[in-house]
Amino acid sequence: MTGTPDERQPQQHPAPPLPGPVEDVDRPMTIIGGPAAEDTPPWRAAPAQPPAYQHGGGPAAHLPARTGDPGTSLTGFFSTVRRTGRWEVPAVLSLVQGFSEVRLDLREAVVTSPVVELRIYGGFADCKIIVPPGVDVEWGGGASLFSDEKSDPPGARDPAMWRLKVLHYGAFSEIRVRTLAVGEVEPKWWRKFT
Repeated sequence: MTGTPDERQPQQHPAPPLPGPVEDVDRPMTIIGGPAAEDTPPWRAAPAQPPAYQHGGGPAAHLPARTGDPGTSLTGFFSTVRRTGRWEVPAVLSLVQGFSEVRLDLREAVVTSPVVELRIYGGFADCKIIVPPGVDVEWGGGASLFSDEKSDPPGARDPAMWRLKVLHYGAFSEIRVRTLAVGEVEPKWWRKFT
């Protein structure tokens, strides 16, 4: 077939194969339509889940840091929210409450992050958090009005345990962090006077 260069068909180049689940690619691959973005991570098998971090199960340095994690939210208005026993705690947990009571027992919880950030929002609320011995509690800031924030006196911090960071934004609320061992019963308020 003859003709001018303008009438010729452009040459078709076959597209390279896409990476599959068994291929380990350590460079950007050409995807149909052009090269992959340089900051796109290569295709790899999903990493193994980090070990559950509970009751001194290992040093915090072995756990991956979670960044940009929006976390989970627990919301309660005119209600009671309780989490006890074995439950998974995200790296960031937001509590949104109004005229409510929240009780979080973290003694038997599965914690997979070296730092658990607890963000408390609301008003006219009562929040009690129970942590196992060795957990360092840090009050990270926030803004509160006519509220009471307190925690048990710090004990010996275990460097292999996770850390709790509490941020409170609210009014007319009480935030209380208690340190109790697994199975230990919380003392009643009147026992302080006996």
